[in-house]
Amino acid sequence: MTGSVLAVDLGGTNLRVAVVSADGVVSHRRSLPTEAAAGPEAVADRIATLLEETATAAGMLADVPAGVAVPGPVEPHQGVVYFMPNLPGWRNFALGAALRRRTRRLIQIANDGNCAALGESRFGVGAGVRDLIYLALGTGVGGGIISDGRLIEGVSGVAGEVGHVTVALDGPRCTCGSIGCLEAFVSGWAITREAKIIATTDDGAAIRRAAAGKPITPTVIALAASDGDPAALALLDRAGRALGAGVGSFINLFNPELVVIGGGVATLGEALMAPARRALASHTFPEQRACARLVESALGDDTALYGAAALAFGTANGPGTVQSDMSERRVNA
Repeated sequence: MTGSVLAVDLGGTNLRVAVVSADGVVSHRRSLPTEAAAGPEAVADRIATLLEETATAAGMLADVPAGVAVPGPVEPHQGVVYFMPNLPGWRNFALGAALRRRTRRLIQIANDGNCAALGESRFGVGAGVRDLIYLALGTGVGGGIISDGRLIEGVSGVAGEVGHVTVALDGPRCTCGSIGCLEAFVSGWAITREAKIIATTDDGAAIRRAAAGKPITPTVIALAASDGDPAALALLDRAGRALGAGVGSFINLFNPELVVIGGGVATLGEALMAPARRALASHTFPEQRACARLVESALGDDTALYGAAALAFGTANGPGTVQSDMSERRVNA
């Protein structure tokens, strides 16, 4: 199969493999439970097996490259995974070398947030855009930065931790250990944490009703907010203002054409995004703000797969290439 690559989305629960064509058609999907408790060598075996099964089904030759998106920081040149919070035993594991030994393929590996930025640039709403920032609002907050057509990776490959920019010096503590991170305001876990506290008070009656005896989640908050509940609206307003402040800082720093918001929390809608846009105006210079558009991702649950594919398509020019005709210059933070 010409003009296509293999893409891998390694998650804490499941790993997915698919074939992605140059024009963004996803086919030959396969998935398996990650079985992370078995350790990195066993997971590498499962990835390699699924890769080769997918390649065989698609009639792909041995020289077709594969891109792998992983949920943790990665040294991008050799594909060494520094660690992965949700996969035990992953410390300085050379996943790239392990997969190359098993498959004899050209393998490129990157953090899933960075992959998502590449995917948006090649296949998503940022197609053709040389300067963009992607934020994934999920359980945590991840993302990546494309500058002049290149992924910013930094000296050790872990640049672009957009979720851990400080937006409040006296804010809540983040799971990373720092104080006032963007993630500590707008991630799924942060919104849920605040909602659970509110639900123990008189002001939390609407949230308790929306939960209907089930666990409180951001979706529950959105439901209460859609009914006009002041406590839920205030919670999402706070999260949205933090998001606007963070995005404003990124716009001032990188002067992007596009800021793309994805992830499950982004689906909470205007109760989150309206205060974000209002706050954005207070945290950016007019010149930068006039150039930047704030949009939602259109790649949905396949963002990491598309990103892994973009990574694989860029292997001819080295890690971090968005499109083959873009600059081959690596950008360091």
